[in-house]
This record gives sequence, structure tokens and C-alpha cells, in this order.
Amino acid sequence: MPFTLPESYASYVADPAISTAVDHILESESLEVPDVLEWNQLPDFHAAVLAAHQVLCEYASALQRLWDEVWGRAIDEAPIGQELEARSITDTAERNQLEFNARSLWGNKVFVRTCTRGDFSIDLGIKLSRSYARLMFWFGDDGNENGADNFLPEDDWDLDEQTDYGCESRRDLARINAGGIPLERLNEAAARALAAIP
Repeated sequence: MPFTLPESYASYVADPAISTAVDHILESESLEVPDVLEWNQLPDFHAAVLAAHQVLCEYASALQRLWDEVWGRAIDEAPIGQELEARSITDTAERNQLEFNARSLWGNKVFVRTCTRGDFSIDLGIKLSRSYARLMFWFGDDGNENGADNFLPEDDWDLDEQTDYGCESRRDLARINAGGIPLERLNEAAARALAAIP
């Protein structure tokens, strides 16, 4: 069953006029009323600001729900899941230099949670762009580079493309279509990644 995107974000992705308006409002330093606006247009201006912030907040919530549907499920079902200790929001934020407010999640397009297993940290992330969802995976002790590329299955992961948050899964695993994201291949890749941890 596909993951259903919030209607506000699905409209943002599908309609260039909506995405342009939302981007303009969210990128604005201040929300000054344009000089050319007439009194009767003021309610529409405020409705547009509200709608843009609805897209922002619903996107942030969807990003976490998507993480839960993929990584959360994989942790629950994997034997190693019993060995993982989830870190707090503060620990994860400091470790990954991230913030978890809606505006930061919108800007980074990434939701990451950190777990530990003994001396090793494991960062499990999900990235949601306009056209696809990708998994992110980092594994190692806090003093070493990401060691995940030594054991992640190449069929699922683009091991040549690493970010600050680790290895990324291939773009073709989950493309957005008709307001949804097919999860089967992401779920399989997450399960295989956890099973491959040494």
C-alpha cells in the first residue's frame, strides 16, 4: 500500500503555480502586504499565507510518518531491532547538526533518528523531495567515518553518493506518483540494511 502524501503537499508537488506561491511565501523574510494589494484582496493574501504554512507543517509531519512507516517498521521487525537504543531528539539534533522544527525539516528535506548499538551509532534517515523518497544510512563509532558502504547491498544503495547524513538509497526505489509513494522497495531496502549490520 502506498504512503499517501498530505493533500496540501501533493498539490504543491503537482501544480507549479502553487509551488511557486508557497516557495515565495516561505522564503520571505517578512510577510509584508504587497503595495499593489487592494482592501478586498487582503483576506486572500492571509489565506495564501495560511495555506503555505499548512504545506510546511503537513510536510514536516509526513516526513516523520514516512520514517515510521519505513525505518520504524524495519526496526520493529528486525532481530537487531532489540539491540538498538533510540537516542533523544536533542542527542540526534546535536549529532547530526539538525533541527526538527517544521521550517528546518522543510529546508533540509531530511528526517533522521539516531540509534546506538554498543559503541556504534546508527543514523537512519528519510529524504523526501518533490519527485522521490530516499533512505539514508550512517554507521560507525563517533570518531570514524561512515562504514555503511562496506556492507550495504549495492542493489539498494547509491554508495558513490554520500551526504552528511550517510549513504543514500537509489532514487528509483520510490518515485512520487499521484500523491503517493510506493513503499515496498523502501521497506525491503531498510530491512536488508538492518540485516546486513555486522
